[in-house]
Amino acid sequence: MPKKRTDGYLKRSFTIEGKRYYVYGKNQKELLEKEVAKRVEVETGIERHDNPTVTEYYDRWSYDRAGTVSEATIRTQAKIFNIVKDVRIPDLNRSFGELKMQSVTIDDLRVVQRELRSTRKTQTVNDYMALIKHILADAKRERILEYNPGEMLKNLKRTEEKARDTHHRALSIEEQDAFFGSERCQKSYYYNVFRFAILTGMRIGEIGALKYSDIKNDIINVERTITRTETGSYIVGDDAKTQAGRRVIPINPVLNDVIASQKELNKLLDGNLKSSNELLFRACERGLLMATPIDREIKKICEEAGVTPFTMHALRATFATRAIESGMNPKTLQEILGHSNFNLTMSLYGHCLTDTKKLEMNSVNIKV
Repeated sequence: MPKKRTDGYLKRSFTIEGKRYYVYGKNQKELLEKEVAKRVEVETGIERHDNPTVTEYYDRWSYDRAGTVSEATIRTQAKIFNIVKDVRIPDLNRSFGELKMQSVTIDDLRVVQRELRSTRKTQTVNDYMALIKHILADAKRERILEYNPGEMLKNLKRTEEKARDTHHRALSIEEQDAFFGSERCQKSYYYNVFRFAILTGMRIGEIGALKYSDIKNDIINVERTITRTETGSYIVGDDAKTQAGRRVIPINPVLNDVIASQKELNKLLDGNLKSSNELLFRACERGLLMATPIDREIKKICEEAGVTPFTMHALRATFATRAIESGMNPKTLQEILGHSNFNLTMSLYGHCLTDTKKLEMNSVNIKV
């Protein structure tokens, strides 16, 4: 019995030698015609090749995107797809990647979603399924699909605490003082990195890609970031994360002291500066600055300082919070952080304004 979808189309399923097929049509006559045509294609061995498997289509889709998106994006999407494609669809005894594009249903997507949720956080699953929806949407635009089953897939409701409230959180003043006041922090090789991050709000990749030549006339010119190639290696990229990521950050006296301290450390470790194109911050082994070893160091410092562990990204959030608490214009903050739009800044740090408003409202003395 044909089923009517929410978009008004009818759907009929049938099997040929244990393989499930679907056809879609506006009425019973169109359904029957399409079913007959599909049976003829299969039984005569001339099934059309414009119905690739999910994996076949993804490979073509990903290849065609080269040059239009960054290598890092392609690599990240490939990593996600390789996880999703291996999810088994029990009723069909096949993996998701083995399904034909035109046979993918909303039920198949829900199976994938449920399986991923059993081992991953809600937001991670939503991000993974967003990629699949994107792929299906492009397949529909290419007329490989008559409809996109992903349009009906709803995101899972988030149950975990948001990262910005845990390890990516803005530190309280008490946490900040305890962390930077600890002996281990002050003796850490990454002490200047920590201070530079909380004083500028720069991302770790941007800090690691900063050259001596980017600092002049009491201005930091953020021009590029460390990025990952399609093969997985890390390099100093030719550009910032986004167009808005290219920005200037004024240097205040405290920040100037940190930069001077780092230059002295570099001279001690590497000798005299050979070129202004050398990086200001490097890992202790003198390679590129990476978040993972720094986050490990932060965890050890937190254990000594009695602070709940956080990540390097938390120092960026802490800068934004202290800036708003100090009265910085949110539009100025947006530009210093390198956000592409004002709404992004406010969605991440707008709650800080509420706290500031409460303090300022308490200072208002109106007699009535």
